[in-house]
Amino acid sequence: MHPDWQLFLERQGAHFEDIDGAPGVAAFDGPAPSMQPELADLSPLGLLRIEGPEAGKFFQGYATCDLHEAAPDRALPGALCSREGRSIATFRVWGAPDALTLRLHRDLIVPVSDLLARFIVFSKAELIEVGDAMVGIGLVGDGAEEHIVDLCGAAPAPGEVITAGPADAPWTAIRNRGERARFEIWLPVGAAPEVWQRLAARSRPVPWSRWAAHRIRAGYIELSPRTAGEYVPQALNLQANGLISFKKGCYLGQEVVARTQHLGKLKKRMYRFSIADLERNAPPLGSPVTLGDADGDKVGEVVAAACDEGRCDLLAVIRNDAAEKALVVGKHALTLEALPYDVPSLALRA
Repeated sequence: MHPDWQLFLERQGAHFEDIDGAPGVAAFDGPAPSMQPELADLSPLGLLRIEGPEAGKFFQGYATCDLHEAAPDRALPGALCSREGRSIATFRVWGAPDALTLRLHRDLIVPVSDLLARFIVFSKAELIEVGDAMVGIGLVGDGAEEHIVDLCGAAPAPGEVITAGPADAPWTAIRNRGERARFEIWLPVGAAPEVWQRLAARSRPVPWSRWAAHRIRAGYIELSPRTAGEYVPQALNLQANGLISFKKGCYLGQEVVARTQHLGKLKKRMYRFSIADLERNAPPLGSPVTLGDADGDKVGEVVAAACDEGRCDLLAVIRNDAAEKALVVGKHALTLEALPYDVPSLALRA
């Protein structure tokens, strides 16, 4: 996090904590107003750029999505896999074939850069780590779309990218999919305080956990260093959310991903759960999910969790034959919640 941006947020009453390896806002001072929409600092996320005449061609050989569908005004969800077909990063990507921008977990930027750097030397392209020069601001809830229109002149539809602000230092606005409107604005750190204050005058600043809870309720996972490299994409429902193209050519890990999809031999996948009356101390990522009680058989592990409004929302990769049984994380009973999308039946076969 850029020190100027952190100092600004501290002056707005923000307190910070480690969020899956990256600094994030834990709380704001004062009573929480009921104002909508909600305003969040997205510092646990960051940007990575791939630029050059062969940028798109190069990254097409690594992304699970089809880069031919990306454009300056169109953002695609996608993932990167290891040779073994394990998901090592999830991202949104937009831009022209010679200038791509990826949005992903901040602490995965260096590992992803290191992986791609081994091969990009053979292409007319380069990796550019944006670092703290750009800031992400999130806006979610009732009235968010109107605020984005006031700020950017238009509000992007799901998958659309809007560019606004000064020509020499533009802002980028994208909209995440889901029932609730969740917008992200990416802009230079020098412009961020003014934009935050404009939005804060008509919205409610919230901690990162609130933003994460909205994402979890929408059934989407943002891979972090603690969850990267553990699961094939289908175990995280990525195929159900449009992160995988089964029509494009080869990419790193593609053989395993395609075999999993077409043979349907997937014994575990991601489910959504909640824990009642848990206001803080969400289960750490990787926490075992067990049958019956803490001493029961392990049937899965937590891959995302956030406490919000007196309860904890979480995503866990669970054995399919155990998902509807009595499950716990530590001493906390889990309640199975519906996902707001359908998971293809092929991935449910044990």
